[in-house]
Amino acid sequence: MVMDAQALAAPLSDFGLELGRVRADLPLAGSPERCGWRRVVEDTGGRLWVLERLNPGQGPRRERIAAMLRAVADAGCAGVVAPIPGREGRAVVAAQGYDWQVTPFVLGDPLPRPEYIADGERGRALAAFLGDFKRCGLHVPCPADDAPFSLAGYISDLSGTVARLRPDVAAALAPVRGALDELVSDYATAPMALGHGDFHPLNVIWGGPGVRVVVDWEFSGLRPELYDAANCIGCVGSEDPAYLTRGLVAAFVDGLWAEGVLTADNARWLHPLVLGLRMAWLSEWLRRRDGEMLEMELEYMRIIHEGRAQLEAAWGIRR
Repeated sequence: MVMDAQALAAPLSDFGLELGRVRADLPLAGSPERCGWRRVVEDTGGRLWVLERLNPGQGPRRERIAAMLRAVADAGCAGVVAPIPGREGRAVVAAQGYDWQVTPFVLGDPLPRPEYIADGERGRALAAFLGDFKRCGLHVPCPADDAPFSLAGYISDLSGTVARLRPDVAAALAPVRGALDELVSDYATAPMALGHGDFHPLNVIWGGPGVRVVVDWEFSGLRPELYDAANCIGCVGSEDPAYLTRGLVAAFVDGLWAEGVLTADNARWLHPLVLGLRMAWLSEWLRRRDGEMLEMELEYMRIIHEGRAQLEAAWGIRR
């Protein structure tokens, strides 16, 4: 979608900014699906910003997420950059029939894929961020939501849909069904905390092997304490399951213990959450009708499930 400079100048002015030029040459981290349209813009003072045009109905939740990010950033959490307020003090501004948001742009270094999975320094940096976020977010209210997300509910609903529409996939899930059912049954007893909701290396703006900024907070809210850690481990391991116990993940898990994110009290939840969160990817491959990736995901889930004892031993978890 192409938008002319005049169309961008109006919403920017509501944030007290004057458009200098559009910077289509600068890449944006994170998923473009998190809003209707986005671009890096440069104001007349040479400062760089991410201008987002939100999807219909997205504004209220984005406002709540912005308030949470401001509170966490104000508490001193490095790696969190909050949207700026408009002239009336709100993070979401209505202009030209749309809602808009502006966030400082942070330039980063490309993530080398798949080589990054062997990089222990990145693993330590990711763990340090989660530790910082845990401490700074301890007394920050979660973004309110009319329908709080439940992984247990998601797994139950998806399992029912798969059983009806894709009995072949349901049959392929049979080896992990017991473990998923156990997670669903016990989910209400998991210790909860403020979480990012989609934490993994591709949602990080990197400065070398260090974390500059974490992006894509669209799914933030109340989650099991190890939700973000489990999601990150599962995403890295999907590049090569052998690296569930090596490289980045090994250093990441060591860092989680050191940061107090992973503890003796919550450690039993890590493996079930790694497995359970793969259901979201299973759903994605079904939605895209990508049979090859679907088969790979089912095999990956089997590897995670059958390797529980070895994985937990490598992660320092005693059962």
